[in-house]
Amino acid sequence: MNKNHLHYRYAIGLWMLFCLTASSAWGQSGQDLPPEVIAYADIIFYNGKILTTDEAFTIEEAVAIRDGKFLAVGSSERILAMAGPNTRRVDVEGRSVIPGLIASHEHSAFVGNVAKRGQGGRVEFKDVASGLEEIKAEVAKFPPGVELYMRGTSKKPLVVDVTLAQLDAAAPENPISISCQNNQVIVNSLMLKKLPPDIQGILKDENGNPTGQLRGAAAGTVIYELMPQEDSSTQLERQKQTFRRYFPQGLTTIMGRGQGLTITILRDLWVKGELEPRVRIHHEFLRSQARPEAFLKRIGNLTDFGDDQFKIIGATVQVVDGSTGNGAALTDIPKINRVEGDPYETYGQNKWEETGNVATSDRQNIILANRYGWTIGGLHSAGDQSNSVLLEALYEAHQEKSLVGRHFGIDHQAMIRESHFELMKEMDINPTMYASAIAGDNETWVYQYGADAVYKMTPARSVIDAGLKPAIEIPGGMEAIRAFVTRKSDDGRVWNPEQKVTRQEALYMYTSWAARYSGEQDILGSIEVGKLGDLVVLGGDYMTWPEDELDALRVLMTVVGGNVVYEVRGAF
Repeated sequence: MNKNHLHYRYAIGLWMLFCLTASSAWGQSGQDLPPEVIAYADIIFYNGKILTTDEAFTIEEAVAIRDGKFLAVGSSERILAMAGPNTRRVDVEGRSVIPGLIASHEHSAFVGNVAKRGQGGRVEFKDVASGLEEIKAEVAKFPPGVELYMRGTSKKPLVVDVTLAQLDAAAPENPISISCQNNQVIVNSLMLKKLPPDIQGILKDENGNPTGQLRGAAAGTVIYELMPQEDSSTQLERQKQTFRRYFPQGLTTIMGRGQGLTITILRDLWVKGELEPRVRIHHEFLRSQARPEAFLKRIGNLTDFGDDQFKIIGATVQVVDGSTGNGAALTDIPKINRVEGDPYETYGQNKWEETGNVATSDRQNIILANRYGWTIGGLHSAGDQSNSVLLEALYEAHQEKSLVGRHFGIDHQAMIRESHFELMKEMDINPTMYASAIAGDNETWVYQYGADAVYKMTPARSVIDAGLKPAIEIPGGMEAIRAFVTRKSDDGRVWNPEQKVTRQEALYMYTSWAARYSGEQDILGSIEVGKLGDLVVLGGDYMTWPEDELDALRVLMTVVGGNVVYEVRGAF
C-alpha cells in the first residue's frame, strides 16, 4: 500500500471521528454546553415587518435578541434556526415591530423632581389679599419657628405685587418661602436671613431694599439647598410605578433633567437591578448655582458616566424663558393677548436678565461647564428669542472648546427659525420638538400669538430639510407620531401641511434620531446587530395604517434589552 493511500485512509478516519464527536456534542441541549461554546437566542420575533430604522429604513421579517442585544435580523427561516429549547418565539402575524421609543425630554417622569419637600401647602394667590390670608391659614397649622416651604402659581399678585412687609406680617414667627413655576421664589425676612446677603438674585426696590422676590442663584439656594429632602427609599416603589406607565406607549428610554433626590432614587433602583427602562439624566447641580466653578472642580466631569441602563449624559442650567401656557415664552413676536394672571411683558420672560446680571447668570454656567468638559442639555426653550439667546451663549462656549460630537441639545423648538439652523449644524446641536402648538388643544397658543403665527410653528419639515435630525420629545407614543405626520389639532384643523413629516421620518425622530440626544446612536435607537435589544410590537402595519388613526395603533408588547416589560394579555 503506497504512502498516499495511507494518508487518504487516515484522513477519512479523522473525519469520521470528528463527525461522531460533533454529533454527540450537537445532540446535547444548549444548557449542557458552556456559554462560551454556544448560546441560543433568548427571544425571537418572526413572521412580521421589522422596521429597523437603519439608514436605509430596511424592513425585515424577523429579529433575534440574545444577552440584551440584537443578535440577527433577516428572514423568518434564518432567524428561527437560532432558537433553542428555552427561546421564546413570538409570531408577530404580519404586524410591525419598531425600535423602542425614546422620550428625550421627560423630566416629569422622575418622582424626585416633583416630590413634596418640607412642610407647607399650596397657595393660589388669586389676589394679594386672599393670598395673604392663605399664608396666615397655613402658618397657623405649625408652631412658631418651623420653616415652611409652600408652592404657588406664577401669577402677578404673587411674583410681582406682594411686598416683603406684607409677607412678614402674614408670617411673623416662621421662615416661609413660596416656590413658583419658572423658578421664582418668594420669601419673608426670616427666610431671607438664611441666604448670603450678597448672593445674586435677591431682587431689590429703587431704594436698594429686598422685595422678598428671589431669582437665579438666590432662588436656587432655597430650592436645592434649604428645602428638606425626602429619604429616597420612600420613593422607590412610586418611581417604579411611574415608569411602568410609559411602557404601554412603547417608550423604552426616558431622558430628562434630574436634581439630587432624583439621582439618588435612580441610583438606588439601578444598584438593586430594579430600573426597568433605560434612563438618561442631565444633572441639575449647575442650575441656579451660586458657585458653579467650585462645584465643577469638586465634582469632576461625569458626562456619559454609567452603563447601558442608567447614565448621566451631562448637566443642565437655568434656562432663559418659561412656558408658553402662562405667557413666559421669550419671543420676538409680540403677544396679541395676555392670559389671565400673566406677569410678563409683551415678549415674555428672560430669567437671565431677572437675576440682575446676565454676565454672571446661568449663561456663564454654560461657558464654565463646557470648559470643564461637561455636555449641556435639557435646555428648555419655548420662544424664538430664547433660542437666539441660548445659541449665542453656546457659540461663545464653542469658540473656546468645540461642541461638535458631544450631544449638546436644546429642547421644545416650537418657534425655531431658519436663522438658527446653520448655527445648530455648525455646533452639532441636537434639537427636540414637541407638537403642542399644532396638535391637541392649542387654544392658548392661538389666543396669545394669533392663528397666523401658530400656523408657522413647529416647522419639522424645514428643520429636517436643513440637514438637522430633530427628536420627538413628548411622551404619548403613537399619538405623538400622528401629530407630526398629520399636524392636526383636536378640532380637525391642519396646521401648515407643508411642514408634515413622513411616517418614516416621524419614526426616526422617536428612535434613531432621538438616540443622538444622548450621543448613543451607535448603540441605541435602531434594530441592528449589536445594538441594545429594545423594541415594540404594534397591533398592525405601521406603514399602511391610516395616518389620521396612527394614535389608535396599539402597542402590544414593549421589550427592553430582551426583557418583556409590557404585554397585552392574549395578544400572542
